[in-house]
Amino acid sequence: MDIVSDVFDSLLGQDRAVHAMRHYAQSPVHAYLFTGPAGSGIHEALVAFSAALQCVRHGCGECESCRLTLGEADSDVTYVDRKGVSWSVDEFGEAERISRRVPLGSAHQIVIIENVELAGASVAKLLKILEEPPRRTIFLLSAESLNDTLATVSSRCIEVPFSPLSDEVISNYLVAQNFDVLSARAAAAASGGDLRRAQVLVRDRALAVRIATWQSVPENLDSINAHNCALALEIIAMVDEAMEPLVALQAEELERLNANAKAMGRRALTGRKEIEARFRREQRRFRSEDLRFGLSALTHAYRARLVDGLEALDDGDRRSRSVVTGAIASIELIDAASRSLSANVDEQLVLTNLLLSLARS
Repeated sequence: MDIVSDVFDSLLGQDRAVHAMRHYAQSPVHAYLFTGPAGSGIHEALVAFSAALQCVRHGCGECESCRLTLGEADSDVTYVDRKGVSWSVDEFGEAERISRRVPLGSAHQIVIIENVELAGASVAKLLKILEEPPRRTIFLLSAESLNDTLATVSSRCIEVPFSPLSDEVISNYLVAQNFDVLSARAAAAASGGDLRRAQVLVRDRALAVRIATWQSVPENLDSINAHNCALALEIIAMVDEAMEPLVALQAEELERLNANAKAMGRRALTGRKEIEARFRREQRRFRSEDLRFGLSALTHAYRARLVDGLEALDDGDRRSRSVVTGAIASIELIDAASRSLSANVDEQLVLTNLLLSLARS
């Protein structure tokens, strides 16, 4: 019989993963590993799959069990919090302690650990807790990508792969949320397949101005260092402002979860600390992504210069050789700056140094 409505209905563009989760919910094993890029819906899938595992009808979306789990208020579903850049042995030890609890309800004890690609040297502890889980415990793990460290972890789980969302899927979703078509398409194109980022960008009225500012950097650079430093400060200020729609969206989400908890007769939202920690991580990631997006726009500007220079060379203009050389050097400088954002660096210093270097190239 076809499923008309269930807890997976809100997941976009992941038909294969949804089909697999519906099947797995009926006869679950002890561990699943969800893999895919940020914004592809993995966190939402972890919530939905947890509801399906706890529901006697495997995720009807209507019963009290589904409502509790979808509201992230089920006492038997725990989101383990990570405090640092990578997971520690003690944090995985806490996950193991939680996994030993006897479920308060009639279903499972579910332990959710996101971004396990950050396990690092603690991966041995994670492997240990996956090897001998209690009978009624299910681990739900997620990772943006699989690396060599996770090979043994993956071998102990059923993998549920997710794909980046297409611009069409994202823009159609935003239009269905009453955003105009042009704004939806612009946000989808700038999101890199990340629905959450698109939901923020479509609310960002300064997006077009920010893109134009990045693309105009080559023309606005000056031989005076103070001018270039001021330009870097201007861009950083724009990135700060770009965070405001995300913070507002998170506040709306937290308010909704609080309202759901109260509607279910709870005095307070379960796991609020973990939710707020997830929001802080999301803010850090969004900021880095917005900087990378800006650097990508800047790269396009220098590629346009490169193409123009190459065409001029073909027409016999030897003076354009310096334009070509400078554009190539600039693209390499931008790429190095973008890669450096993966480390814990001072973003303002990175951008300032980049603009000063571009002015000299």
